Amino acid sequence: MTSKENPLVSIIIPMFNAQEWIVGLLQSILNQTYQKIEVILVNDGSTDESLALVNKFSKDYSEIIIKVINQGNTGVSEARNEGVRNSNGELLAFVDSDDIWIREKIERQVSAMTKSDIAATACSYAIFRDSDLEILDVVHPDWSTHGVRNWLLFRSYGGLLSSTLMLRREIFYQTGPFRIDLSLSADIDFAWRLLSTTQVILIREPLVGYRLRPNQMHKLPDLLISESKRLLKTVSLLQSNRFARIFLANLNLRLFLYRAQDRDFWNGLHFLLNAFRFNPLEVCATIVRILFRRILRKFKYVEKKSFFLPNP
Repeated sequence: MTSKENPLVSIIIPMFNAQEWIVGLLQSILNQTYQKIEVILVNDGSTDESLALVNKFSKDYSEIIIKVINQGNTGVSEARNEGVRNSNGELLAFVDSDDIWIREKIERQVSAMTKSDIAATACSYAIFRDSDLEILDVVHPDWSTHGVRNWLLFRSYGGLLSSTLMLRREIFYQTGPFRIDLSLSADIDFAWRLLSTTQVILIREPLVGYRLRPNQMHKLPDLLISESKRLLKTVSLLQSNRFARIFLANLNLRLFLYRAQDRDFWNGLHFLLNAFRFNPLEVCATIVRILFRRILRKFKYVEKKSFFLPNP
């Protein structure tokens, strides 16, 4: 087979204190049906047993070569960029250390990209709860400009994940690296820029498991607020007063909902008031969308039951 038909895929893993999940992820990569891969793991200053577990895994499973890059803690975006700089593949695939891949994930995306000569693919994913591994939802992201704009405006929740993305190396450099001043917002910023460069083709089958766990980075209010201020200054869409107010209304609504989930209603009330101050109609519309999605989840029983976690 030619290189075009059988390209090398570089798998980029940023890792920081992932001792509870990293072995499960590496096992899911080892079990991939497509084997022309290289694994670039960037240890971003971990202080737990993550690195020791990676080294043991490499020793126990010599059929998979893991290139480990150790660096001080610089954040997930710089770790991804460093992984790309040290990779050789024609195709790049990113995955976070607490996510899981289905066996056919790489094969399905490589097949789609080589048959149609497309520049980037993504796939659907299943959300599972860390505590009991229950499948909570299956998400089919909308990679249209409209869909990505809605995610940027906080109208949808986590629709686009770097763990679902595969793209050609030249497209990564045309899009530009992940912004090192962003962490939890880096995916959406990159996705917004990517769509200005190329189409992203969606494989509707869920090929990724996204782990939902307590204290995830996207629930930290101070970080979410500081990164949102950076997005307001740098993303062209948000220079419009109309879209900026939508963005700020949904941002504050999200911060209120995170507090409400933690039963900290009173300390989150000012976020709700801010949300209504910025755009009351948008807040009401977003609440309706959230309720609709939750109702829709009840009718996804068959789809959720058809997804099996591979060694989480």
